[in-house]
Amino acid sequence: MNFKKLIIIGLLLIGLYARCANLGQKVYTVDEVRGIFRASGYQQTELIENAYTGTLITNDQLQAYQTPTAAHPVGDAMAAFANNPEHPPLYYLLMRFSLQAFKAPVASRWLAVVLSLLLLPAMYWLCIELFVSKTPASKTLLSKTLPDQKEELIPTAISGPAVGWSAIALIAISPFHVLLAQEARQYTLWALLLAVSSAFLLQALRENRWKQWLAYGVTAALGMYSHLFFTWVLMSHGLYVLIVEKFRLSQRLLRYALISIGIVITFLPWAWVIVSRASQLKKTTRWASTYKTSIIERAQYWLHNIGIGFIDFEWPVSFTNPLSYILLGAVVYSIYLLYRHTPKRVWLFVVLLMGISAAAQIVPDILSDGRRSLLPRYSLTVYIGIAIAVGYAMAHAFNNPNRKLQQAGVAALLIGGVVSSLLIPQSLGWAKGSSTIAIDVSPKINQVEQPIIISDTEYFYMLSLSYYVDPSTRYVLLNPEQPESYASALTQLPADSNLLVYSPSNELADAIQSSSSLESDITPLEENQSNRRGKLYQARRVASS
Repeated sequence: MNFKKLIIIGLLLIGLYARCANLGQKVYTVDEVRGIFRASGYQQTELIENAYTGTLITNDQLQAYQTPTAAHPVGDAMAAFANNPEHPPLYYLLMRFSLQAFKAPVASRWLAVVLSLLLLPAMYWLCIELFVSKTPASKTLLSKTLPDQKEELIPTAISGPAVGWSAIALIAISPFHVLLAQEARQYTLWALLLAVSSAFLLQALRENRWKQWLAYGVTAALGMYSHLFFTWVLMSHGLYVLIVEKFRLSQRLLRYALISIGIVITFLPWAWVIVSRASQLKKTTRWASTYKTSIIERAQYWLHNIGIGFIDFEWPVSFTNPLSYILLGAVVYSIYLLYRHTPKRVWLFVVLLMGISAAAQIVPDILSDGRRSLLPRYSLTVYIGIAIAVGYAMAHAFNNPNRKLQQAGVAALLIGGVVSSLLIPQSLGWAKGSSTIAIDVSPKINQVEQPIIISDTEYFYMLSLSYYVDPSTRYVLLNPEQPESYASALTQLPADSNLLVYSPSNELADAIQSSSSLESDITPLEENQSNRRGKLYQARRVASS
């Protein structure tokens, strides 16, 4: 076994460790608990009616909303999914089965890890299909099935296996992909189906057999049920087929069109869900389309996001980070090499994969004050394309022993990825945003003997917190839509109990401060504060005078 293979095996093992280490201790984000909540067959109205009543409930009662049971079968889960049509149900159904099979909350993340690991051989296969190996059999096949593109389909100088190994080495230690693998969300499934469907498409174009075309149709249809942004993948595929077929009504183009119609038909049931719940969709995605900021600030995020595909030390978003420019230069140089040294059919596929997805998010964000292009996970398709381009540049660097400078750059890139991926498991809240408040306050809560937590914050913050507090913790949850009931509920709190107030709304804080039966250390908001999210206060019952 040569040294290069040993290095790749080592990187794969590091990637496996980074994905699995401390997986159960990582903070459960509000997005994760909402997905598990719906996969378990529950809806928000049911939880509010049964838990936000102002009466005592236990931590086990709250955790029950994170556990699939026979009382809430798959039909209930599908109804819950339909109320959030922006998330197609495929991943969450698989997650439900995983939770039922292993009966442990972390099983929801095991699924993401497995899918992330399956992405590695899928990427290798995609590179094999994209960078056709130079063999007599493949030459004959290409000449026979694609006579009008014989010159364009000459195999590339860098072999598919070389690019494939480089790409999976990058993805194995990519902090972006490691973080996706640690969350019980649909992005690893999206990435896997992207790679597999793309490989089947390239294979179908080369061999032009119905077996490959049908396989492409099935995986692409599943992709649409993994994430709505799989649409950009299909758009890049469609434009690619049109261009390589030179906009002629060839047999391959007709077969692609028939398969595409089948993909649309299979997605019609969920399309109907989206259309029939358009107002709900607008409500649940409003956060992504209401973010006014300057183009300069947006450019800072775009620059930052390119870098974290390779190296991430949780540095702040800024134009002043020199490493961001170095990594941007590496990506641009890799795309140039791909364009300069590969046939059009190769570089065009990668450029379309990246370009259409990027444009589909950047342009609407600029025109309508959105924020999707600022969030790395929505640019997953771009990251896959970048991995192929940089993987090609890595293989190109080691194809010639005299390219010492390029090889040193590759080594530095891989070292940065290794360090980043090894740092991520050491942090329980890396890149978790506001969800980290659960692990920030839970140690304070657990220092109190049999605490009772009073709160009217959103249910998903309470579900996230329930993973980290002592099982003896109890709650008094108040419905934020009925603030007039707060006063009476507060008078019924148990005497001689350890009361804690968590993330109170302004209405709840006022009710506690004005209550004659309670004392607390809640203080007025400061000028730069708009709410008390994530704050924890002490309270106690006092004898009535």
